[in-house]
Amino acid sequence: MTIPIMINSRLNGNVIEIPGNSTQPAALDAFPPKAHLSLTGPVQLAAEQTWEVLPNPDGPNHFIIKNPATGNCIEIKDNSTARGAALQANTQKAEDNQSQLWDFIPDPFGSSYCFIQNPQTGYVIEIQDGSTKSGALLAVNPRRLFNNSFQLWSDVQQVSVGPPFPALTLAQPTADLKSAGQYVLSPADQTKNLTDITVTLDIIEDLVAESFSVQINGNPPYPAPKGAAWQTTLWMQFGLIMQNNGLFLFTQVYPIGKPPFAGPLETPSVQESSPNSMLQLENNTLPAGTKIVLTVTTDSNHGDFVTGVSGKVFDKAGSPIGTPDSWPLVGQPTWTSNGPKAQPNGPPVTEADLGPWGAFQVVLVGPPGGHAHFTSGLGTITVTCTPDLSAQLSWPSPSGSGTGETSNCYYGKVQVGDFHLIAQPFGLPAPKVKSVTGDWTFAGTGLLPNSKLAAKASWTASAGGDPELVNVYNSHGLAAQNDGSFSVMVEPADTSIEYKPGSLALTITDSDKNWASGIVPTDTTGAHLSLTTKSGLAT
Repeated sequence: MTIPIMINSRLNGNVIEIPGNSTQPAALDAFPPKAHLSLTGPVQLAAEQTWEVLPNPDGPNHFIIKNPATGNCIEIKDNSTARGAALQANTQKAEDNQSQLWDFIPDPFGSSYCFIQNPQTGYVIEIQDGSTKSGALLAVNPRRLFNNSFQLWSDVQQVSVGPPFPALTLAQPTADLKSAGQYVLSPADQTKNLTDITVTLDIIEDLVAESFSVQINGNPPYPAPKGAAWQTTLWMQFGLIMQNNGLFLFTQVYPIGKPPFAGPLETPSVQESSPNSMLQLENNTLPAGTKIVLTVTTDSNHGDFVTGVSGKVFDKAGSPIGTPDSWPLVGQPTWTSNGPKAQPNGPPVTEADLGPWGAFQVVLVGPPGGHAHFTSGLGTITVTCTPDLSAQLSWPSPSGSGTGETSNCYYGKVQVGDFHLIAQPFGLPAPKVKSVTGDWTFAGTGLLPNSKLAAKASWTASAGGDPELVNVYNSHGLAAQNDGSFSVMVEPADTSIEYKPGSLALTITDSDKNWASGIVPTDTTGAHLSLTTKSGLAT
């Protein structure tokens, strides 16, 4: 039996509604609940705010969200695949209903809320622009890793007992998802060749670093067919490098293992970058709204061998920008040996030297041999492939390998199961002290959710002198909330500092050394209290 529910936002408790309960196609908004309490029966939900979650009648294991009063369903208007596309309630489709299908992705940081994701695009339902206004419209956009309360939803049921959202299960990694530590994507049958591989980066907030690379690291199917030239442990890497304010494609391949190298190439390494920049940047910043589509090229006439990478860039309106580029591996020169006698201009790579892929991963790390320190950024990595992929915690091949480059970038958890499209958020926290209230209670947002915190406070007299340490309440039990917010009370032993010219400072640090500080004067209060904030991210 279906349970009638309201769908309420974590941002402010407003719920999804059809304005006026219109039976015509109508834009959806978020509005305060209109439910009526009853002393003798269940809560009475307003018809225009009532929904049922029903299995997809057209096949795959997704869901439709239907308003029982009108029979209309939540859908992406005009079947749009664009970021920011509007949501509306419309007649249920009997077929070709991708715009009306939804999955429920649990909040990976442990709240009771879910993302509601469209499986065709990987985009999730959000309150447009994070607005808290009654009647704010709804849209779909890439999923955010941090600062995402306006993308999280829960069900409020008409009866007190009933099933929650039919949420998918998250793939639980054995280590933190950050830097080069990332899921490996492979099909259920790990001997299958992968084709039609695309990796799309949607940049939600400015991504800033002196240099970085987007690496697509792949290994052959395992176990390989007997006699296959590539059955040895060939490792291949394709991707994008940002350096000198330009975006460049690059390719790399080498056999892994102990010398003598066992791979099809007689030489240990190939690494070449395209001389052409796909896009020129300013201030080492990849701007918010940019979309980059990388396609791993394969040759179906030669065993689905992976042969190179191509790339395109789009602006926030979806219009092409920069110069599309393609960079093949075939024809690149090889290194003839390792060590001090390495020679860079060996025989060029031929297609017979290469092989297909059976598994790969995507990471945002430093340029070859380096580390990337991002100072800001949020985005989403969306992968599509044939056959369907699932997130694994290790490489299928015992000789599988990722990369040696590193960064301070974090990745979000994705769902268990095999999917044609997997969307994964990535990015950096944005710690900030936002307020000081009452008896010196500092509050803020943007630290790692659920992280243990360390806090240090001090008071400095305006007349000069060394800072005096100030006690922090319960400093050994501090932890960020599951949305990254925090609240810390400082307790000056000398309460008279409230009347002395000086400043009170608090610095709070999470378990990865991301930090935020706030400084306030101690001889002013109320409207005259000014707060100065600083922050920094882990290296």
